[in-house]
Amino acid sequence: MPEQAAQQSVTCRKELLRRGLDRIGIRLTPAQDEAFGVYLSELVRWASQVNLTGLRSEEAIIREGFLRSLSYRVAFEPLPLMKAIDVGSGAGFPGLVLKIGYPAIDMLLLEPRRKRASFLRSTIRRLGLTGVRCIQARVEDLHGDAEHQGRYALAFARAVGPVPDVVRMIEPLLAPSGRLILQTGQKTRDSLPATHPLLAALGMRAEECEAPAPDVGFPPTRLLILDRSPSMAP
Repeated sequence: MPEQAAQQSVTCRKELLRRGLDRIGIRLTPAQDEAFGVYLSELVRWASQVNLTGLRSEEAIIREGFLRSLSYRVAFEPLPLMKAIDVGSGAGFPGLVLKIGYPAIDMLLLEPRRKRASFLRSTIRRLGLTGVRCIQARVEDLHGDAEHQGRYALAFARAVGPVPDVVRMIEPLLAPSGRLILQTGQKTRDSLPATHPLLAALGMRAEECEAPAPDVGFPPTRLLILDRSPSMAP
């Protein structure tokens, strides 16, 4: 009976992922599907000792971690060798998820906390991924580094403060015509009109977009796209 229950649980998780992928219009290869299964197992295994994410159940991780991260695809075109950075990657949402989903991207996971950085590095090794690495550092630590300054075509970050403040932290790392993508809540969307002049002064153009919800009864994924204007780039 316990074995049967465990198999039913696996089936339910696979169905949740499949249903969500259908909603957001993404197909995975068998290898990618297997990678997400391993990633989920690693998250659960590490969660008993490390506070990786506020998502406590496997269903929440699939829905809010995997599927919402994959839905960022509506905001960019994943070109081969595109250099991307995920600032404050935490459990790997969205950066590591996007790397699995779109393996041609060259992804850097930036995470200042040691234990979370250790988790990311361990999971990268466990999955045998190439073209992705994790650096344990704060974003400000990279501002004066020639390896990172003005290098990234694409950046992801959590809007943990006012959008202009987040932009000020990330903008030095963006390439000319680089793009920063933030997942937003209602508070950020309500404040956006007042921030447009500040964003323009920083050389950024803002646009909102929406991806389908990961499951029935859940809100859509709302994203803020911030493009660096070439005319304002150094």
